[in-house]
Amino acid sequence: MLARFAVAVIGCVMMCVSVAKAQEVDRIAAVVNDEIISIHDLEGRVKLALVMSGFPDNLENRRRAVPQVLRKMIDERLQLQEANRVKISVSAEDIGRSIRGVELQNKMPTGGLLSMLSKAGVDTDAARDQIRADLAWIKLTTRVLQPNVKVGEDEINDRLDGLKQNLGRSEYLLAEIFLSVDSPAQEEEARRMGERLLDQLKAGAPFQALARQFSQTGSAGNGGMLGWVVDINLDDEIKAAVVPLGKGDVSPLIRISNGYNILAVVDKRVSGQGQAEDEIVSVAQIFFPNPAGGAVPREQLAAKAAELTAPLKTCGDFEEFGRKLNSAKSNRVNNTRKSDLPAVVQGGITNLPVNKVSAPTDGSDGLMVFMVCSRSGLGGEAGLPSREAIRRQIEDERMDLQGKRYLRDLRRAAFVDFRL
Repeated sequence: MLARFAVAVIGCVMMCVSVAKAQEVDRIAAVVNDEIISIHDLEGRVKLALVMSGFPDNLENRRRAVPQVLRKMIDERLQLQEANRVKISVSAEDIGRSIRGVELQNKMPTGGLLSMLSKAGVDTDAARDQIRADLAWIKLTTRVLQPNVKVGEDEINDRLDGLKQNLGRSEYLLAEIFLSVDSPAQEEEARRMGERLLDQLKAGAPFQALARQFSQTGSAGNGGMLGWVVDINLDDEIKAAVVPLGKGDVSPLIRISNGYNILAVVDKRVSGQGQAEDEIVSVAQIFFPNPAGGAVPREQLAAKAAELTAPLKTCGDFEEFGRKLNSAKSNRVNNTRKSDLPAVVQGGITNLPVNKVSAPTDGSDGLMVFMVCSRSGLGGEAGLPSREAIRRQIEDERMDLQGKRYLRDLRRAAFVDFRL
């Protein structure tokens, strides 16, 4: 009887512990308008942030990461809510292509990213949720803001004139981590967050990984990459911090008008002397797999691939055709250094004009066809970028500024209740 009673008591205690743990997991970390971020959601994203940043998963690192991650998650909920309001959705195929893009940038095999996260104990749904929010924000700002961004020919002429005058000046390929300050009450929190990120960078954390997890701007989804900037075009406070830095260096925490910046100098060069490997490119790829057993000769497959892709005139058409093929290897990589792309991609896009289809190129298990959606660094006279590259640069600058304002307005209009 006593033994049965002891077993019953132990069973009851175990049930109580399980219920307590379940209640802890289901606790609310924050409420964003009418949506809940649970402790479980937050724990998953903290684990993701630590793994992607290369930090040990210990109590101290978790404690430091929680406020940063929670702020990012709140922004993502606001972005997704606004995207839903204007009826913008992100498909599983969109997320799959974005994951493949990250894998290409990091020279990982197909499926390597999620496999690595899973082995590290990360819930891969947390990664998909973050990518979904990034893609929704890109689609949202493109639909809402892009139609209002107009660049006139006079503006392009002025920018070109300025570049001609600045030939021989230093240019910087920059990446950023941006921490917003929308009210005086957020000043101290943002400053401390920036200082913690600097500590993590000094300890060896990858800059782009931290930017993806913590930066509060549209460039976060691309690792914070901003592209090439001539020193004279930098704001005074940015210029003072960046000019003394060498390639690979990271700036101190910089207070700007709407928050704090941390900048990384990914590369440096002299304006007008950029080489092809310095280009920043966006490239779309369509993959034609080899039929099982080699049923179709390579020449026949190449001819069919060329015939099917020849009518495609824009990257939008190109990507849509790739989606119809339903191939996981058909994807797009945005704003990436050409030299960071796989050798087969570099070879396929060398001397390929923007919005032109490449010849089919041999891959490991099929054929690939490429289209360059944008490129900067070459294309104009005397080492200057083309007019189209300048137009895109000005548009990107304005989209980035308007995107920050858009998100700031969403924050100000939102009801956010912190429960931690």
